[in-house]
Amino acid sequence: MSRRNSAIIIGAVISIVALWLTVRQIEFEKVAAALETANYWLLLPNIAIILVGMYQRAWRWRRMALPIKKVAFNKLLSATAVGFMANNVLPLRLGEFVRAYSLSKQDPDITKSASLAMIFTERIIFDLAALIGIFGIVIWSTSLDTPDQLKSSSFLILIVAFSGYFFAVIMAKWPEKISHLAHSKLSFLPLKGRDFLRDTIERFSVGLKFMRSPLAGLSVLGQTALIWFMLGISNYFVFQAFNLNLPLEASFATLAVVSVWILVPAAPGFVGVYHAAVVFTLAQYGIERDTAFACAVVMHAAQYAAVTLFGLYHLWRGHLSLKEVEEEATGADA
Repeated sequence: MSRRNSAIIIGAVISIVALWLTVRQIEFEKVAAALETANYWLLLPNIAIILVGMYQRAWRWRRMALPIKKVAFNKLLSATAVGFMANNVLPLRLGEFVRAYSLSKQDPDITKSASLAMIFTERIIFDLAALIGIFGIVIWSTSLDTPDQLKSSSFLILIVAFSGYFFAVIMAKWPEKISHLAHSKLSFLPLKGRDFLRDTIERFSVGLKFMRSPLAGLSVLGQTALIWFMLGISNYFVFQAFNLNLPLEASFATLAVVSVWILVPAAPGFVGVYHAAVVFTLAQYGIERDTAFACAVVMHAAQYAAVTLFGLYHLWRGHLSLKEVEEEATGADA
């Protein structure tokens, strides 16, 4: 069995186990009752914010790509929409590779390696810093009883995140020096390994060019904070749809926990792990598992439907097929 098929099976098994652990003590009559009494009109602001977030991500990407080329916004939006849709319908989180392929197909001046470098930068540096910031704010402002060690560790995690940011600035300004230093000092690695690391650093630095300007870096950081703030607010409307008397912090706590849990390998669309994360978080605020699961189902369905349909529309507009983007993304993954 190939590694790819093994990874797909492992993801499916994890999703099934997570879903089973979530529903095994749930009374589905209560879940059905919660679903029947929910006010689904309140999902409209939730869906609107999710879609606006797509535009925000495209604007952020445009700012990151500016030192390479001023890319048309509609191309970036299309690539973003198709990539996020791919994460919902394709295995192995191929959406990031699909984003890179989609943009390079629309604009050959932006190579796949440059696109991947920018995507990696936004995910590992900016989104991670925003997520850690949200985690820290929730920990220090929450009404829940949290251990002092957890509060203290949040500072350390935040310092690590911003250390990564400043290292990225250094790499953006002096990529040749960093790659040469890594190649010469890591003598314990095989020559092929050092050559690969040097080439990786140089390719990665392409996606960091925008960080040579402090103003550009702060602009992307500000856009990232706005994206995550809006996503946190969007959860609140789902809670209101189920008439859950929760503080606003619960929306951001849910966002932080879900964002961490969906990093675990899972089936397409993060089925199972997403629901488990929502139920776990709401349980900390005293919400019964039955109601929490109903809320998780609706929250996931709204996000899934909005992102998938938006992506499929842009896939159709770009005259691409799902099979084509999967094959290209799988090639890039390899």
